[in-house]
Amino acid sequence: MNETPNGWNDYYTQHGMWGAYASLVLGKRNEGAGFVLGDVKPPQTGMYVGYRVASCPPCLFPFLGTEQAGLGSSAYTGKDDTPAPAPYTVFSQEEITRVTSLGSETWKAGLMTLQIASFFGEKQDPSHTSTDLLRDAYCPSVVLSLTFDNTGSAEPLSGFFMVQGVRRPLSDATGGRLLGMACGTRYGFAAFAQDGVDEVLDWNPLATMFEGTPVLRRLSSEGGLRFTIPAGVKRTFVVAAGVFESGVVTAVEPMQRYYASLFRNLEDVLEFTLEKAQEKIKQADEQDRFAENLPVSPAQRLLFCGAVHSYLANSELLLDTQGRPVFVVNEGEYQMMNTLDLTVDQAFWELAYSPWTVENELDFFLARSRYRDAYGVAFCHDQGVADGFTPDGNSSYELTDLSDCFSFMSYEETLNFLLLACLYCHNAKDGDDWAKRNLDVMQEGLSSIIARDANKDGVMDVDSDRCGRGAEITTYDSLDVSLGQARNNLYLAMKAWGAFVSLSAFFAKDKRDPSSARKASQMADRISATVQSRFLPDEGYIPAVFERGNRSMIIPAIEGLVYPYFCGAPEALSAHGPNRDLLLMLRRHLLTVLKPGRCIDATSGGWKLSSTSRNTWLSKIFLNQFVAERILGVDPVLVRRDDVHASWLFGGTSRFSMTDQVDASDGKDLGSRLYPRLVTSILTVLPYHSYDSLRLPQERWDGD
Repeated sequence: MNETPNGWNDYYTQHGMWGAYASLVLGKRNEGAGFVLGDVKPPQTGMYVGYRVASCPPCLFPFLGTEQAGLGSSAYTGKDDTPAPAPYTVFSQEEITRVTSLGSETWKAGLMTLQIASFFGEKQDPSHTSTDLLRDAYCPSVVLSLTFDNTGSAEPLSGFFMVQGVRRPLSDATGGRLLGMACGTRYGFAAFAQDGVDEVLDWNPLATMFEGTPVLRRLSSEGGLRFTIPAGVKRTFVVAAGVFESGVVTAVEPMQRYYASLFRNLEDVLEFTLEKAQEKIKQADEQDRFAENLPVSPAQRLLFCGAVHSYLANSELLLDTQGRPVFVVNEGEYQMMNTLDLTVDQAFWELAYSPWTVENELDFFLARSRYRDAYGVAFCHDQGVADGFTPDGNSSYELTDLSDCFSFMSYEETLNFLLLACLYCHNAKDGDDWAKRNLDVMQEGLSSIIARDANKDGVMDVDSDRCGRGAEITTYDSLDVSLGQARNNLYLAMKAWGAFVSLSAFFAKDKRDPSSARKASQMADRISATVQSRFLPDEGYIPAVFERGNRSMIIPAIEGLVYPYFCGAPEALSAHGPNRDLLLMLRRHLLTVLKPGRCIDATSGGWKLSSTSRNTWLSKIFLNQFVAERILGVDPVLVRRDDVHASWLFGGTSRFSMTDQVDASDGKDLGSRLYPRLVTSILTVLPYHSYDSLRLPQERWDGD
C-alpha cells in the first residue's frame, strides 16, 4: 500500500455511495466529519473515532467538528449538570499514516487502523440485472473496518466509533440483532451484536462510556459503538454505514431513489451490508490493487483516486413514475443536475465503469434538454438544481442579455451532446443500436452547428437568439475572454473540429447518410484552414480569440483532439496523416505556450489554461495533459506537473480537496469545489484499462 505523497493527510475525502447522492465525509483536520445526503458539502458536526488504554486519556483521530450537536442536559434541568468534558488527545499529523486509494482509504495511528471501503467496481445496467445483483451493486453504504492492536498491553483497551447528530439506537428496531445509531430513518451505522460491542448514547459519551454498561440516553445527540478488546488481543470490528431516503426526492419530475425500490428501510441496508461485508471489502481491495499497480506517480494516483470518490459522491440514480432508471451527476457545490459540459468529460470514466449510464444520459437530454432556436436544435446547460428539475428546454443557469457567466452555451452544449453520442456509439456494446434509433437526431445536430457559422469559415460566429442582447459563452465561464467567449474562439473552434471529425466517422460507420459524413468532413477542413491562417509564425502560437486583436495564449487549443482519438477516427490524429500540418502547428503552439510566465505559472510551476488568467481548472488540465502526451507526443517533463497540481489540492492551500477551479500560483480554491469532473483524471490510467477500442500506439513526431 502506497502512503500519501509528501505526507499530506489534511484533506477531505468524500466516500461517495454510488447513485445515492450521499457520502461519508472525513479528513480535514477537526473541521467536521460524518454523513452528507442530497449534497456534497462536508458537515460541521464531527465523529469520535479512537481508543482508550486502561485509564489513560482517549486518543482520537482528527475528525472532530466545529459545532455542538443537539441539546445538553441544561436545556432540560435549567442548570449545567452535563458531565465535564473528558481529557483526550488528538493524533497529530505526524502520528498519522493515511492512504487514499481507489476502493478504500486507510488511517493508522497508535494502536488503531481504520479502513473505509467505498468503491467496489463497475455498475450493472438495472434493465438487464436481477434484483439480487442490483441490491449488491446499488446498496447505499460503505464498510468500515476498525482494528485495535492490544497485543502489547496487560490492560484492556476500549475502542469507539461515535457520530454527532444521531438519536436512535438501532437495537430498538432490530430486537438487538444490530447495534448502532441512526439519525431518524435517513442514515446510520451498525455492527452485528457480539461480545465486546455496546451501544453508547449520552450527553458527553467520551466522559461517561468507559465504565460498566454504557447508558442509552435517548434525549442526547452523540452516540455510537464501544468496543472492548482484552489485554494481549488484536481484533477487527466491521461496521456498516449507510443511508436511506424513501418517497419522492425530486421536484417538477417526481422521482424516488432507485435503491428505495430494492431495500425496505435503513435497517435493511445496514444488515445487508454487514452480511456482504467481506465480499465488499474484497472488491474494494481489488480496486486498490489496480490503483497501486498503475505505472504512474504517487501524485497522479492520489489525484485519480480522490477524483473518483468525489464523482461517486455526486452520482444519483433515480426511479421515475414509469419505473425507469434516471441517472444524474450533480455539479459539486453548485448542485446543478446533469450539466452537459461536465457529462461529456465524465463520459471517459462512465464508459469504463458504467457505459449504460451514458445512454441513459443521452436519452434524458433528448427528453428534457433539447430546444430550438433560430438556427436549429440546441441543448441546455443543465437540467435543474438541488434535486429540482427545470421545465423542458430550460436550465437553471442560462439567462438572456448576458455576455459573461450565466449566459447561454447553445453552440458548445450542442457540440457536447453530439460528442457524447459519438463516444457512446463507438465505445459501448449497445452503441450501434442507439445510433440506428437516433440517426435523425444526429443529422439535426450536424445541421444546427453548421448553421451557426455565418461566414463559412467553419468557426462559430453567431450567437443564439436566446442570448437577446448578450453573447454565448463556453464551459470556461469564469475565465476571461480568452476561453470564456464562444464566438471566434480557438478553443471552441478546435473542439468543433474534433466534433466534425468524430461525426464524419459516425456517419461513415452508419452508412445510411454518406452526405452527412461528407458535410462534417468539409466543415473540419474549413476549421483547419481557418485555424492555420491565424497562426503567428514569428511568435509560434495561435491567438485565443480571432477578433479585437486578442493575443492571449491558451492550452485548450488542443483539447478537441481527444474526441477523434476515442470516436473511431485515429487516422485524423496521425503524425503522418491528412491533418499533419494542423497537428504540427498545434504542437508548436503548445510548446510555445508551455513556458513560465505564459501557460506555466511562474510561481508554482503548474499549468495555467490561459496566459491571461490565474484561474485554472484541474479537470481540463488532466484532459489536455492526455492530448499533449498521448496524441502530440510532448515531452513528459513539460506535461507532468502532477506534484504541483496535487499539492494544490492535498498540500493544505485548498480548503476542499477535490476543487476544480484554483489559483495557479498557490492552489487557492476559487470555485467548483467537491467536483465530479475531476474524474477526467481517468485519462491518466486509460491505457491500462479496458476500452476495447483503445489499441492505439503513441505517436512519434519528427524531431523527437
